[in-house]
Amino acid sequence: MKTTKIQFNGRSYYSRIVESVDGEELLIGSTILLDALQPGSFNDENEGFASKEAERIYDEIFFFTDERTLQLPENELIAELKKDNPDWFE
Repeated sequence: MKTTKIQFNGRSYYSRIVESVDGEELLIGSTILLDALQPGSFNDENEGFASKEAERIYDEIFFFTDERTLQLPENELIAELKKDNPDWFE
């Protein structure tokens, strides 16, 4: 299981790295991180991002999921991700 921590606004957020069907490493973040990156409304002109750094981090993340799912073993996490992204996983 590959993990990483994303630093934003002085906090560390646990994230996972999974491999796509094409061998690309995909970053999976938590919805807690998503809430930190986008605390505002989607009606804001900057789409609710907390900052340009938040927008940059958001663009690097393939998918956001809840903490429970993020903790699953690799095969179970990929099975969950496949439900919403069937073309990315075998």
